[in-house]
Order: sequence, then structure tokens, then C-alpha cells
Amino acid sequence: MFSKLLLPLDPSKRLKAATEYSLTLARRLELPLVAAYIANPTKTGAGSGMQDPEECFYPLGDRELKRFAASVTDVSVEPLLRCGERPQVLAHMVAEEQAGDTLVLGPFRSRLTRFFTGSEVERILEDVQCHAFVVREEQPLPGPGAPALVTFDGPQLPDAALEMIERLAQSFRCDLELLHLGEDIHGGAAALDGAVQELRGKLGGEFHVTSTIAPLSGLWRRRLAATNRTIASEGARLVVLPDIEDAVSVPLLHEVVLDAHVPVCVLR
Repeated sequence: MFSKLLLPLDPSKRLKAATEYSLTLARRLELPLVAAYIANPTKTGAGSGMQDPEECFYPLGDRELKRFAASVTDVSVEPLLRCGERPQVLAHMVAEEQAGDTLVLGPFRSRLTRFFTGSEVERILEDVQCHAFVVREEQPLPGPGAPALVTFDGPQLPDAALEMIERLAQSFRCDLELLHLGEDIHGGAAALDGAVQELRGKLGGEFHVTSTIAPLSGLWRRRLAATNRTIASEGARLVVLPDIEDAVSVPLLHEVVLDAHVPVCVLR
């Protein structure tokens, strides 16, 4: 399911957790890692009048990539330099260059900047249609006794989503907790129980798979609040959003990607 990680690098310290997480993923899943430095001269005030913006900004990126590669000895790292708007460049790298099939993203902007200009992570997820891990704070990977929380608010979990969830659990050897937000699910609790039984049958007895339905009511951003409560009660280390067909709504993706208490994995 995950075959090559793509990490957009940036000198910002805010990306430290995502960088470390990408290396941990690469080691655990034995995956190659592409480290991409994407220079955008227009954001630094250089504008379009510079004759060759790459001559100015590529040396900075080259130094950053060399520094990163020199710090890693046990992961295969491929450095790439690109120039342009980060969401569009990453979309081209994934779709046209096959530079990776799984993004690892961190918060490129501070919360204050995000309040005024919006989230670049969300813009990337809108433009790039591939799996993505969004990591804001340091956190261990899921594993035995440390489940992944599969959260959705659509009417059902499609077969394609169940297959990906099964493969993720096998990759991390982790238990699963299925959380449906709201009561609008085809077949109600019985349908969710059926998904649990299907996953148990495919994964085997060593995996623990359970489910919860959390009705939505009351407070603003209640999807996020219900997700974070379940993270705390279950000891989950990863939120999984199966963004396939209509399983995950735009509000759920927005709230959880921005402010979940643990890393988020968007499956596509």
C-alpha cells in the first residue's frame, strides 16, 4: 500500500516531528524516502523579475538536502530540488514523476499565520491525490497494544477502504478501533459490526478490532472533540481517515487534519 515516502523539506523547526516520523516509517516499513526541497521565490519577495530564481534558491535547498542526507545512515534517501508553489509541485511529482505515493507533511506555518492565510497542508491534500501522513507532534507509530483509530462519518465504509485498513493494520501489526461519527450509517450498528467481523476474519485472532458509534450533538467542532476523546480513551497513536468515495466528509477531514492529538493518516 505504501511503497515510497515523499517528504517536503523546509528549514523550519516546525517540520522536525514530521521529518523524524518519516524516517521511523521508512525504517519500520522498509521504504525508500524521497526528500524534496521546493523553493518558491515569490514567497520570499523575489518576485518574477529575477532572471533565474533557481540560481539563488537552489543552493539553499541543496545545502538543506545534503545536511539531511548526511544525518541519515540507515534509510535510502533520494534528494530532489524543485521550484514553484508547493501544492502544485507536489501534485506533479506524485502524478507525473512517480516520486512517491505517500506524503509525510508537517505544519509549514504557525497557528497565527494559518489563521490569516489558511492551511498549506490542506491545500496540498486538495491538490495531491495520494496517501498522506500529517504529523504535528512527535508520536510513536501504532503497534501491538497501541491501536490505530479509523474515523469516518459517511454512510458506509466501502470495500476499497476496508481493504486498505486491513493492509495498514498488517503493516504496523496494530489493533484497530472503528469510530463512526453520527448516526447516518447504512444498516446502523449491525453494518459496523459486520465490518468489524470482516476485518477480524481477515486479520486473524492476534489483532483486536472493535468499534464505536458517537452521535454528533452540541458543541462546535464536535467531530474533532469526539475523535480526540476516543484517542484518549483507546490510547490510539494514529487517526486513519479513509478518504474513499463518501466515507469521510470535508468538515471531518478539515478538523482532524488540523488539530487531532496524534498523527493522521489519510488513505486514498
